[in-house]
Amino acid sequence: MSTTKPIPIQSQPGIRRDGTLYDGQEYNDGLWTRFYRGRPKKMGGYRAVTSTLPEIVRGMNSYTADAVNYIALGGQSTLTQIRTDSTGNFVASNDRFGAMVTDAENLWQFAVFNSSATGAPDNKLVAHAAPNLDDISSTVERQIYYGDITANTGLTATAMDPCSGGIVSIYPYLFGYGNGGRVDVSHVGDLSVANESAFVTGQKIVKGLPLRGGGGGGAVLLWSLDSLVRGTFDSSILTGVPFDFDTISDSTSILSSQGVLEYDGIYFWIGVDRFLMFNGVVREVPNTMNLNFFFDNINFSARQKAFAFKIPRWGEIWFCAPLGNATECNTAIVYNVRENTWYDTALPATGRTIGYFASVYEKPLMVDSTLDELAGGYTLWQHETGTDQINGGNVQPIRANITSDEKDFIEQGIDKAMRIDVLEPDLVQVGDVTVTVLGRSNPRAADLESVSITIPEFDGVDATPLPAEDQVIEFKTERRLMRFKIESNTAGGDFYLGKTMAHVEPTDGRITQ
Repeated sequence: MSTTKPIPIQSQPGIRRDGTLYDGQEYNDGLWTRFYRGRPKKMGGYRAVTSTLPEIVRGMNSYTADAVNYIALGGQSTLTQIRTDSTGNFVASNDRFGAMVTDAENLWQFAVFNSSATGAPDNKLVAHAAPNLDDISSTVERQIYYGDITANTGLTATAMDPCSGGIVSIYPYLFGYGNGGRVDVSHVGDLSVANESAFVTGQKIVKGLPLRGGGGGGAVLLWSLDSLVRGTFDSSILTGVPFDFDTISDSTSILSSQGVLEYDGIYFWIGVDRFLMFNGVVREVPNTMNLNFFFDNINFSARQKAFAFKIPRWGEIWFCAPLGNATECNTAIVYNVRENTWYDTALPATGRTIGYFASVYEKPLMVDSTLDELAGGYTLWQHETGTDQINGGNVQPIRANITSDEKDFIEQGIDKAMRIDVLEPDLVQVGDVTVTVLGRSNPRAADLESVSITIPEFDGVDATPLPAEDQVIEFKTERRLMRFKIESNTAGGDFYLGKTMAHVEPTDGRITQ
């Protein structure tokens, strides 16, 4: 009589990096793989929009009108406007830098401001670049610039005071902020006249985002180096800054001015030692999966290069940062708000410098950190497009894999190693995938890897069954602690891992021998 026992090779959703390899039920390794319905799925591919960006990009904004996307990308001496059609195809490129100050440390913030100064409301692109790249606490102040958002000419200076932190638009006002907790607020709908100022906290303000509420003048959240401040419009204030300010927390932190975002009315950001959120109060985002992995490995000297963006289609917030010796963002820590779990992935090639999701455009955008020497520029990528890396006629597969937690017989009280005889794959896949058995004789033993075996393509709904020899995968591999790695690395490759079963049985040898 057969002694094999079918066990699912699935693990709990998420990739756990903290703790030990043996201690946990989540997946313990992965690359370019997300989770949907609790199951692993390969992430989407990316297609080059253009590879002619003249400089590394340190800030991005996107605005859509008349089926044209106007993408602003800031560098040390350029403000490149890329225009695409509604599907992301390149249309044209212009430089809107104008009289701004060239600086290798330029870090950009953008806003869309509705101006009523001419009597007829029209939208302006507002841009601020200051040398904050290597020092979030830099006190160097720079002018704020603006221009028609769909124009292709250089921006001109506003009449607002220079600032060091950045800008945010709270209709019908523009906020500038920076040193010593100073906030500058524009005239209503007009950037051609001087601003009013107020001091609302002690340290430099580095980031601002609109906040729901605040009546006819809106509300704002302001992150300083050590506090979170809320500003609320107050129509009874007739002179000076027409906002009331209150401190929500005076003991918070922020890792990077680019590492803050809003997702469905909740604000998330990276602190200097944990992940944080604001949904009426400041709270830590629980993370027992990769918190130590992230903060133990981050290159803190490059902290301001860390950035965050979202992919709502999959319920994801991506916190991208340079880990190890990297000086550009090479890793994304992903918080999936829908699945309530965490995972990570290496970023493509040598990394990305910025990511952006525009709500009116379904595809997130990211920019390469290395020069495309053939094209002579840096590449703007449209992500979540197909399954491959596509740059013109050059199509390259994207490697994606996921590795289960360690399986054993110990909980059943069996003092034996396990041998796998048969694997019953349950995948929706395009292209072949491979399965590899890994494992150890005990938690301190060397890791051993079996020969990878191919699982032939099967889309899960094909009316023609596979030949019998391709329906199951035969193994003769034994380990005391056993893991399963599923990988796709073919052009057009894709996979979604269902309830794949492994048939295992005890071996003759005692595991304690």
